[in-house]
Amino acid sequence: MQELVGRLTALDPEASETLKVVAYFDVLVAGGVGLQALLRGAAVLSGAVAGAFDGRRTYRIGPDGGRLADRTTSDGTAAQQQWPTRTINNGRVWLEREGTPHANDEMVIERLALAVDLVGARGPGRHGSALEIAVDAARDVAERRIALSRLRLDPARETRIAALPLSHDPGTALPTAASTVVATPYGLVRAVILGRDATISGPAGVGVARRGDQLPESFRTALLALRLLPANDAVVDAAELGVVLAAVSALEPVAALEPDVAALARLDARARAVLDELAAAESVRAAATALGMHHSTLQARHDTLTSELGYDPRTLDGRARYRLARLLLRLVENH
Repeated sequence: MQELVGRLTALDPEASETLKVVAYFDVLVAGGVGLQALLRGAAVLSGAVAGAFDGRRTYRIGPDGGRLADRTTSDGTAAQQQWPTRTINNGRVWLEREGTPHANDEMVIERLALAVDLVGARGPGRHGSALEIAVDAARDVAERRIALSRLRLDPARETRIAALPLSHDPGTALPTAASTVVATPYGLVRAVILGRDATISGPAGVGVARRGDQLPESFRTALLALRLLPANDAVVDAAELGVVLAAVSALEPVAALEPDVAALARLDARARAVLDELAAAESVRAAATALGMHHSTLQARHDTLTSELGYDPRTLDGRARYRLARLLLRLVENH
């Protein structure tokens, strides 16, 4: 499917997007997710609130993945009848699209309805995998504790969650690990439980250790670490970031507006690579050797880039500014 999407992108962008929607829900269903994860996926894909009434309860999920209050009637009828809606077994699903419908709304709602019916046919497992529930901050504590018992995890014992790109299979390196597919605002990722002494190959983000009943926080930091990955198969451990983790978490909502981040965003990849080496090397001469450049050429480049940034990334304060701005830019680019 992924190969087919790639081949069709240049020929028919609209058809390509349709196939991506189909593939997206196929992966979620195959991953054993539940109703709320499917709604989260639909909300992320469409950029609109996704809702469902399953015959008993109404669920509404926003594009950021958060649960929203019920705005429907007692029988699950959507408040706005013009919203894209589909009937499912014992209920209905819908997208709360305000204004002009988007091109793929009908495909998203159609695949959502089909996926919900397929999940419902599972019976008791329709609410999702235990790990999916355990890392979901929108679930209440009681639900997460039941999920922990299914996973045989002690709520008081510290556990780490790793977040991996969907294409990365942890393989047999973690024979006892539980994993699940999770729909996030940044795409589908694979969440994996790491044992006490387990290691994992990259690319991956590893969350901070948290009590079993606080696994959503471990998953949040694992996802943040994954988005901070450089362009290689590295592993970023959130615990090793220290105070930097708190800084990037706090600044992420306004990162794109920060002048230091905006200045980096205006530069091309080559210029950023030069700055990376300048900030890391002991001297300009050492950086020139690593980059395969003549010392005088790099010195002139350094002077130009320093002027564009408004500070020198080789000074003590400049290194701190540059490294924080570099991490924040990765978050902006991986939004």
